[in-house]
Amino acid sequence: MKTSLTAVLFTALLIWSGCSSGADSSGADSSEAAAKVQQPDGAAVAAVELGGSPVSLAGIVFTPPTAWKDMGPGGMRKAAYAFGPVGEDADSATVTAFYFGPSGGGGIQANIDRWIGQMTLPADADPATAITREEETVNGMTLHTVQLPGTYSSSMGGPMMGGSKTAKEGYLMTAVVLEAPEGNVFFKMTGPRQTASEMNTGFKAMLAGVEKTDGSL
Repeated sequence: MKTSLTAVLFTALLIWSGCSSGADSSGADSSEAAAKVQQPDGAAVAAVELGGSPVSLAGIVFTPPTAWKDMGPGGMRKAAYAFGPVGEDADSATVTAFYFGPSGGGGIQANIDRWIGQMTLPADADPATAITREEETVNGMTLHTVQLPGTYSSSMGGPMMGGSKTAKEGYLMTAVVLEAPEGNVFFKMTGPRQTASEMNTGFKAMLAGVEKTDGSL
């Protein structure tokens, strides 16, 4: 009986230790995940309703999510959309699309570097992990994506109008160069972290649905 009781106590101790270790590990994983930019999962992207007015340019066509407010084009800005705000965010998030012709707009890396320069990372952020870059193929076209959180320096009125820059803290940027058949198309999403994270799901869905207007893959 004494031997059996000892074995039971020893087994119980092992189970308790394992549970405690698992809880600590889970807590650490949760803290680490919270520090990263939240990415939309495949199911969330697939559930987005793309019911806005289709936009055709540069040999492609894309359709924005139904939930976005269409702000209309203007100059080289071929499309603009707003979403939110959600939660405690004070501002909405926006997506803009630019096209400068078959050979305009500058190189891919130059634009990525310029976008990164518009953001100041949080003081405790490691650029190696805070700045994420992806390259993927959608319907035969290459998309180059950069995403990062931080303080966004936006130009009020634009440099041609003598506008000044305003720093907006707690923002998220996702910017994309799409290699379209008739030249690069540039997309940029910016907004307060929570609202932008939600708009990012629709942004991913819209880009996943981009098609060539000639029907080729």
